Amino acid sequence: MTQPIDLQAFDLFEFCRSSGSAAGEIAARELPRIIAETSAEAPASAPDEVFRYTMSGSTQDEAAEPGKPARRRLFLDLAVQGSMWLNCQRCLAVYAEPISTATRFEVVASEAEADAAPMDDDEIDVIAGSRRFDLLALIEDEILLSLPVAPKHEVCPAVHESLVTGTDGSVEPEPEDEQEEKRPSPFAALASLKTKH
Repeated sequence: MTQPIDLQAFDLFEFCRSSGSAAGEIAARELPRIIAETSAEAPASAPDEVFRYTMSGSTQDEAAEPGKPARRRLFLDLAVQGSMWLNCQRCLAVYAEPISTATRFEVVASEAEADAAPMDDDEIDVIAGSRRFDLLALIEDEILLSLPVAPKHEVCPAVHESLVTGTDGSVEPEPEDEQEEKRPSPFAALASLKTKH
């Protein structure tokens, strides 16, 4: 069932146990770490742009070892879509980097339990739940983790002048080796021998 939630303080344990689902939009201005990473040349509308999220909770009962009670595992599936204004590392122009993430989390009772979880499952991240869970912080984390190490256009609209002329804006002359020009090509010498026969 879809339910209203407080994005900065909702019961994540209950959300998962009740197989809750939620969806909504968050303006970039509500995500301070995203604003800090946004290009200074971004359009004035950048803080008003939104990230859309969908999430659902679920449980899975795990067979118990002999003499132990069955263990119920809690899961959260979170997807985030949107775009973020970054500077292209190739042409230096600002561009909108598309964001699309989909992550499954296993929700555990404490940070200590999350830290102790085995790291052998690439499909699932382990997080500590809370009765006052901050979803905004988790969404920020997911956006930041999805950013490319070297942001680039797929195809740059133009090549930045500094890449053509050098960083100081002047064309550097190629050094000329006069001796190299005077020395005859070994291939030319071979060709002349061939024509004599």
